[in-house]
Amino acid sequence: MNKKRFITIASLLVLVLIGSMILTGATDKEFQQKMTPLAETLYYILNYYYDIGNVDIDKVIDYGIDGLIKGLGDDFSYYYNKEVYEEQTIENQGEYGGLGIEVTYDSDYKAIKVISPMYGTPAWRAGIKAGDLIVQIDSTPVKNVSYIEAVNMMRGEPGTKVKLTILRGEEVLNFELVREVIKIIPVKYGFIDSEIGRIGYVRLTRFNQPSATKLEEILKKIYDKGVVALIFDLRDNPGGYLDSAIEIGSMFLDAGQLIVTVEPRVGAVERYESKGNNFPKVPLVVLVNGGSASASEIITGAMKDNKRAVIIGQKTFGKGSVQSGFPLSNGGVAYITIAHYKTPSGKDIHKIGIEPDILVTEEATKVEHEEEVVDYTKEFTEVDVNDPYIKRALQYIIEKK
Repeated sequence: MNKKRFITIASLLVLVLIGSMILTGATDKEFQQKMTPLAETLYYILNYYYDIGNVDIDKVIDYGIDGLIKGLGDDFSYYYNKEVYEEQTIENQGEYGGLGIEVTYDSDYKAIKVISPMYGTPAWRAGIKAGDLIVQIDSTPVKNVSYIEAVNMMRGEPGTKVKLTILRGEEVLNFELVREVIKIIPVKYGFIDSEIGRIGYVRLTRFNQPSATKLEEILKKIYDKGVVALIFDLRDNPGGYLDSAIEIGSMFLDAGQLIVTVEPRVGAVERYESKGNNFPKVPLVVLVNGGSASASEIITGAMKDNKRAVIIGQKTFGKGSVQSGFPLSNGGVAYITIAHYKTPSGKDIHKIGIEPDILVTEEATKVEHEEEVVDYTKEFTEVDVNDPYIKRALQYIIEKK
């Protein structure tokens, strides 16, 4: 560590302290007192640590920032350093090598918690479920590595194998999965011919940037066939962008109907209402399970509270928090929970979830996945009428017709 490098880091710390004091008020001595130990620690490392020549100070800072955010005890706040943030663009582009699992970090168990497996992926076919805790990857305990390191260990070249040790309740399960190219196709659709006419089926796998546009295209195809009802499948959908949820909610609700309220710690409460649509208002069933989270719950709550749809399935995941990414000067991004959202009736469902109108019992869902590889890269799908969720939805639609 040369003197110039030390002076630069020390100067940055001083600027951070001064800038933060300005933001919080020059008389706020408490903030300065909280920040001082951090600056002192780095000072002592730079000046007294014996093996400083072999220390990557950028890594020290990264761990410090990561520790600050983990100290919140919030599973949904996290830090990406520059390298990891750049890597995330791979997934955002819609294709990467991996298992197809949406995850978060469980600070209580020091494990990776599954939000949901993506439909049709290796994780889904293996039977991995929402709520599963990944405690070991190959021979490495998750508690011994960072969250991002664990995530990166599950990714890799398509065709390579990875072993996961999972805690499900008190049961310990071992899985060996083969990584595949995960291509994100946000919308799948099909039709069911029933005794009352053709019923449309659409499955939304995530709320990413193209989701709303693609769903609108698919709904036009479905409604052009003259369907008498629609099944909207949000099972194992981990959510995504709020804007996408608003656009999609507007496709089912009349203009002006409330979709969601976002209540931040700082700033005004925001109300998001439907923009309206020109689609036929056919009977609607929404399918959910424990892997339906975040934006999926926004849609579920809006459909339920506005009495636009009947919700069938199991209680949803319970992620009612909103994260915002704050770019840092080192190229990293701090993603911090800044708000909670509430359903139109005013419910905060964070860590609570949404109860369905009609419950599909856990016992009824214990069916084996097909062994054949599911082609999750295609939009059109054959609808499995023996799926207990879909079977219950059809029963409801036919009885109410």
